Amino acid sequence: MNGIDKRSKRVVFVSQCILNQNLRFPGIAVSSAACNELIGMLLRHDLGIETLPCLERLGWGGIARQSYFRYQKILLRYAGTPFYGALKQLSRLWVFQYRLRCRKEARRVVRFIIDYRSSGYTVAGIVAMNDSPTDGVSQTIDLINAPMKIKTLGIDPDLFQQPNLDDMKKVIPRLCDEGTGIFMSCIMKELEKKMITINTVGYDPWGDPGVEAQRVEEKLGFRMKNQ
Repeated sequence: MNGIDKRSKRVVFVSQCILNQNLRFPGIAVSSAACNELIGMLLRHDLGIETLPCLERLGWGGIARQSYFRYQKILLRYAGTPFYGALKQLSRLWVFQYRLRCRKEARRVVRFIIDYRSSGYTVAGIVAMNDSPTDGVSQTIDLINAPMKIKTLGIDPDLFQQPNLDDMKKVIPRLCDEGTGIFMSCIMKELEKKMITINTVGYDPWGDPGVEAQRVEEKLGFRMKNQ
């Protein structure tokens, strides 16, 4: 059924933590509530905002990431020791189980995208946190190899036991590698299976918020370069 009302019939999917920074990994929320400049830009273009589920909350032990911190502490302690090889295999199993959860949620997200499109709506794109092992689009953190990278870079592992923003804004960009996060890669694969092309843009939370909002605006096709 089609109704007549004020809806724009245009939507964008965003990482849930872009709209609610309280969901960010402990110590890395860059604002008190939301990424205001980015959200404001999307609203100015009459885009309804659909949030991607926070898979880290679902799969890592809630907002506090309790299960993740338990295993991370052990990996950081034994990185570079003879025990690390066995622990790394266990982390591969943990990541595999997490990927299965991500795959299930990715299928649900793609069903929502198909529903919008088949109902005459425009899905303008997907905007995701680009420093995330889960949602990264072109930058991500390799969960399996991160402990050794921390050791190799000489980063104090104790920083991760009670992370704070001042430390993390220096550390997290150093841990990022080129690549796609686990959840985002699952979404992209599901879209490819359905032969759906969606403009997918990574948002850098460590950049200037206004500049990043303009960059995302350009990538989504709503702003001309140098405008």
